Amino acid sequence: MTALGDHAAYELDYQGIVDPDRARIIAIVGNFADYTDPAARAAALQQVQTLLQFKPLSPLTSEPAQWIDQSSLSGERQLWQSKRDPDAWSHDGGATYYMQSQSNAIYQSETVP
Repeated sequence: MTALGDHAAYELDYQGIVDPDRARIIAIVGNFADYTDPAARAAALQQVQTLLQFKPLSPLTSEPAQWIDQSSLSGERQLWQSKRDPDAWSHDGGATYYMQSQSNAIYQSETVP
């Protein structure tokens, strides 16, 4: 096991975390420890953190396939939710959108050619 794996095992033991959770977490840490290039490891960590928060890795676009029609939730007023970021909502099919967690911010989607 790597130093990172040893650290993970110690911390999990100290917290009393047992199988199958312990084995799963050590496997995740082991996969991450396989990165030998620090820059690649840092990039992978950033991507994993983003994905675990159910956030997109690139800006949202106005591509229709990336938006779900949720008009039935709003009394048939046009309402779309992003498939890539469930916090993003739109009234124009994704051309512009707002983040439900940030009430006053309006964002412009990237235009899909």
